[in-house]
Amino acid sequence: MPTTNGGRLISQALSTSNIDLRYIPSVKMVADRKARADLQDALASYMRGDISTFAFDDRNSAYFEGGQTQDQSVLEISRVLWTMHDDFVDHPISVSREGWLFLKRVVTFLDTDLELRETPRWTRLSEFWPFRDATEWSENESTGLDRQIPDYDPDKHGRPIGHWWNRIPTLTGFAIILAMLAVVFYFGVN
Repeated sequence: MPTTNGGRLISQALSTSNIDLRYIPSVKMVADRKARADLQDALASYMRGDISTFAFDDRNSAYFEGGQTQDQSVLEISRVLWTMHDDFVDHPISVSREGWLFLKRVVTFLDTDLELRETPRWTRLSEFWPFRDATEWSENESTGLDRQIPDYDPDKHGRPIGHWWNRIPTLTGFAIILAMLAVVFYFGVN
């Protein structure tokens, strides 16, 4: 049993089945290699263009919605990835150059047994996230190179999602259509 500050309390907590261990200091969670490998494969496939949004979302959602792992790093990464795509339109990946570099770091992180540092929910992520800092990132950067992720191409990876008319707010769209119908009706009657 671990013996750290409050070792007896931790020992008691470990023997109690209804305690959520991730909130007990000094208890290291074990990385779920299967979940990390699956999420890494899904993200790398999405970045290579092998799958589109819906297929990626199905695989990603299994973790943050489906509870298929207890690995808190996988759960948090999955939640962050969910916020980065449109799940109403099936499309290839569409990110900025900075977003692409961010996703490459995530792919690399998922190949490690590192744990995410706890941060408040609405805190801006560091420029090296999910790694703690530049040192941790540089120590692991070569790990993700075998995933065959292409270099960022703005024409391929940064294309807007859908047609321009999909970006018109609904009320504005209705106003435009009504105005066009009014013009057609007015000139059609006269």
